[in-house]
Amino acid sequence: MELQELAKRLGGTSQGDGTLAVLGVRDLELIHRSENGGKPQPGYVYFVETKKNLNQHPESKDCQIVLTTKTLADNFKNAVVVDDAQARIAFIQLLELFEKIPSPVPAAKGAAYIAEDAHVDKTAIVMHGAVILSGAHIGAHVVIHPNTVVEEGVKIGAHTVLHPNVVVKYNCVLGEHCIIHSATVIGADGFGFYDKDGVRYKIPQMGNVIVGNFVEMGASVTVDRATIESTVIGDYTKFDDQVHVGHNCQVGKYVYIAGNTVLAGSVTLEDNVTLGGQTAVSGKVLLRKGSLVMGMSAIASDSEPGTMYFGIPARPAREMHKINGSLVYVPELLKRVAAIEEKLGIEKTEK
Repeated sequence: MELQELAKRLGGTSQGDGTLAVLGVRDLELIHRSENGGKPQPGYVYFVETKKNLNQHPESKDCQIVLTTKTLADNFKNAVVVDDAQARIAFIQLLELFEKIPSPVPAAKGAAYIAEDAHVDKTAIVMHGAVILSGAHIGAHVVIHPNTVVEEGVKIGAHTVLHPNVVVKYNCVLGEHCIIHSATVIGADGFGFYDKDGVRYKIPQMGNVIVGNFVEMGASVTVDRATIESTVIGDYTKFDDQVHVGHNCQVGKYVYIAGNTVLAGSVTLEDNVTLGGQTAVSGKVLLRKGSLVMGMSAIASDSEPGTMYFGIPARPAREMHKINGSLVYVPELLKRVAAIEEKLGIEKTEK
């Protein structure tokens, strides 16, 4: 592909030699590790989005080809130039052009188990070692990778992809255009038990999980089924790897949850909530629309809409900044209190 053709595909304009051959994409931050002696690789596109990028990586001016904005275009000889507001979208499209995903290969006859009464659309691809049990319904253009298990009564919408070793438990529902990465389990039993007179009773988990459209779940995610009705994940919500969603949770649309985050049972996340990595949310907590929780926080109470939180227990960010800022004075204050107590003859309390 030539530079001028790439520019056209990305909705921009070409600058410099439009006939340059474009071989692929490279990472601006890793130029120093390049096999080209720590210099930019000729023929590859580097993305320079902001003045900060340019200042941090002045070597980017030596790149043979860059994708950049109109504001920064004068810094480069050969470039695909796009509007500033469209730069990140153009970068995503660039990656899509050069992404190489292996084409799924349908299992040979008998190499996957499909129950006789399961419905698998003729355009769906079921790969080697996959298992589809009784009453499951697999929509158009679904791809089910090796060793994935789809249990009884599951419904999977069109264009959804289940990567290797995913398990979708009985009666759960996945929408269209979802991506479920390896080792994720949707619909395991919720953590429900009751102790009485020395006996531990397991509470039946008779509900299911309903996943909306355009949802993506990372590797080793677990979403527990509801006790009675449904654990729900809204449209366009994205989970990082190793996220856990407890039984009865209600997760809204356009939610982001970063890795190692845990939602206890019956948590509600309204639309556009963002949770940083290693966040823990206590049971039955409500995080209102647009709330943002910074990583390694613990949420034990409801949030206010559009408010940022962090800490253990988490508080509004402005309040936590004041608290953290005051902590540096505590040692000196303790010394002063001790001196005052000594002067007044107050006995120290043993600890």
